Amino acid sequence: MLPPCFSLKEAEELKSILPPLEFGSAAEGVDAAHPALQAYLACYGLDFSKGYPGVVHALGCVNVGEFCIATQYWLPPGAKGTLVVVHGYYDHIGIYDKVVAFGLAQGLAVLGFDLPGHGLSSGDRAAIESFDQYADVLDALLQVARAKLPSPWFAVGQSTGGAVLLNHLWRYEAKCEQPTFTRTAICSPLILPRGWNRGRIAYALLHRIIKTLPRGRSCSSHDADFIRFIDQQDCLQSHYLSVRWVGAMRQWDLDFAAYPPLQTRLLVVQGDDDFTVEWRYNLKQIQARLPQAIIHRVEGAGHQLVNEIPEFREQVFMQIKRFFFDN
Repeated sequence: MLPPCFSLKEAEELKSILPPLEFGSAAEGVDAAHPALQAYLACYGLDFSKGYPGVVHALGCVNVGEFCIATQYWLPPGAKGTLVVVHGYYDHIGIYDKVVAFGLAQGLAVLGFDLPGHGLSSGDRAAIESFDQYADVLDALLQVARAKLPSPWFAVGQSTGGAVLLNHLWRYEAKCEQPTFTRTAICSPLILPRGWNRGRIAYALLHRIIKTLPRGRSCSSHDADFIRFIDQQDCLQSHYLSVRWVGAMRQWDLDFAAYPPLQTRLLVVQGDDDFTVEWRYNLKQIQARLPQAIIHRVEGAGHQLVNEIPEFREQVFMQIKRFFFDN
């Protein structure tokens, strides 16, 4: 086991001092000199002050219902829009440094947050009652962030983060005359996980008896250093699968199947060496409800597309950049 670069003790300390994030004009968030914040930013590569002079960073908490949602933004001078990043199951915004860097390189502000039960946010670890709650949190954050972060708005979601953006699309965006997001890209989106035909039997037999199952070793990326980091060093990763979350995911599949078709145009990026989600089924379901969706497959890429080896990751970001700005 490798030593952690950011410890549980530091994580708990940082969670305990998260101030309200109000997206006001004055400086806000955790004091930049606080040792726990410095350790967090250094561990996850989230300090972009040298590469982007004048960038404003703030980390704090936004209360949404029963949850205290750890939220942060990076605002460069003269930002020409905002990129919202929604992470996947087990993850947190800390391991999405490459997505933050991509957004800043495009001249965008970046808004990131930890889903309930993940990272520095409150909630039972890696558990949720309904995927609707994830989308409700996203919409609440968008409402307050508009006070400071510029439009137009773009979004990137990975795996469960893609499911959150899809849920938000039908439950919020489709009901608005002016949708929030100009462009949305989802990577390896989750409708059902791989092996669900066997998993549904186990769930039916065991969900009233057990609450968690041990998480196996990750095989979500071909980047060995990334896998080693999340398996052995990242203290914010959950080591258990919540059976309650599995029930919410099962309902998400049923809910998605009932959504009416929309003509919204979005980008779906999918690796064909993905052993985490049932990607063929998922793409079929998405295409049936979003016939205008653009599907791009990355041959040989795994599940964690935004944390793949450079050969695959560069293809992913190239497709997202084209979709955001060239169409």
